[in-house]
Amino acid sequence: MSQKNLYIFGLSTTAKSIFTFVVKYNLFNVKGFIVDKAYKENDDFCGLPIIGFSESENLESFNSSTDLIFIAIQWNKVNQDRKDVYSKFKRLGYRFANIVSPTAIIHGEINGDNCWISDYAVIDTNTIIGSNVFIKTKAFIGNDSIIEDHCFIGANSFIAGDCFVQEQTFIGICVTIFDRVKIGKKCIIGATTVINRNIPDYTLVKSTINQTLKEYDEELIEQKLTYTKNIR
Repeated sequence: MSQKNLYIFGLSTTAKSIFTFVVKYNLFNVKGFIVDKAYKENDDFCGLPIIGFSESENLESFNSSTDLIFIAIQWNKVNQDRKDVYSKFKRLGYRFANIVSPTAIIHGEINGDNCWISDYAVIDTNTIIGSNVFIKTKAFIGNDSIIEDHCFIGANSFIAGDCFVQEQTFIGICVTIFDRVKIGKKCIIGATTVINRNIPDYTLVKSTINQTLKEYDEELIEQKLTYTKNIR
């Protein structure tokens, strides 16, 4: 079976990361990068051609019946930028790739497209992943959970079983969400936050860790991490 061709939308560090990821694991034959014509300033990126995109024109050298696109935009504007570009190409009839690491463990189902499942991510049994979802390195999503379209799940985050994360929500790194919790749509769950109850739509939740910062001089800071032998 021949390898499918892939065009990556974007010229950002995310696009470069996706390109490197795909090449490392030999997932697709990357043919080039796509950018809106108004933003095309160069002819190549990462050694491959850049194609200017216009809704009124067909993509040059792109075969819509055999080639795939991946939208390489992360969490800008609570995933809205990625959603907008994805929706535009979807409306025009283009097809999308899923970028799935061979080190990921997938017991559930990826029902959608334009998903990035990164290294060592775990999607447990009976869990359903929608379209245009990014799940980063070592994230865990427990059994019987649902992750709706256009979400972003940060690295090392832990979502327990039977959870429901609604459309376009951002979950930062090292977040822990208890089982049977529902997260509303377009929420922002900040890094390291622990969630043990339902969160309504359009809610920002963040850890208070930064509020406990205190500065010391060099001598005092050394005393804060000094081993003391236990006396019994």
